Amino acid sequence: MDLDLMSVIGEWVATIAVVVSLLYLARQIHIANLQSEAAARYSFLDAYGQANSIVGASKESAHVFYKGLEGADMDVAEQTQFIVMIGQFLNTWTVMYDLHQGKQLPESQWIVVRTDILVCFSSKGGYDFWNEIGRHNVSEQFSVWIDELLESEENPYPFVEHAGRTTNN
Repeated sequence: MDLDLMSVIGEWVATIAVVVSLLYLARQIHIANLQSEAAARYSFLDAYGQANSIVGASKESAHVFYKGLEGADMDVAEQTQFIVMIGQFLNTWTVMYDLHQGKQLPESQWIVVRTDILVCFSSKGGYDFWNEIGRHNVSEQFSVWIDELLESEENPYPFVEHAGRTTNN
């Protein structure tokens, strides 16, 4: 075997090794992306579970949340509880919005978040919270998105009476 033939064989082997390495790297990136999406889904479930468990922890907590959404009269302690509860949801929704914008939260899970935002902020108390507190504590992009959602003709499911809207029965 002469030196030129060995050089050509070496170049082919090197080319094949580079192609195999690139295929391996592409596969590893794909696996990492799948793991990232799974982590985002888990984060969604965990964060939503924590926020929901605050509301569902007791009959009293559920009552405060419901009264808050209705915009009913509440004492200072109840108002504080409601602000903390809905604030926790808003924090969760902000992260979920960012994950969805980054294509890390699938549409099937985003629909739940979107619907809950519409339900809560379409209620009298939720709408008041949004205008007085919420909109000032989120990104401008998220704030604009929520305002557009609230201005849409879409009706939320009838959880409580909604401010200025008729609900589908």
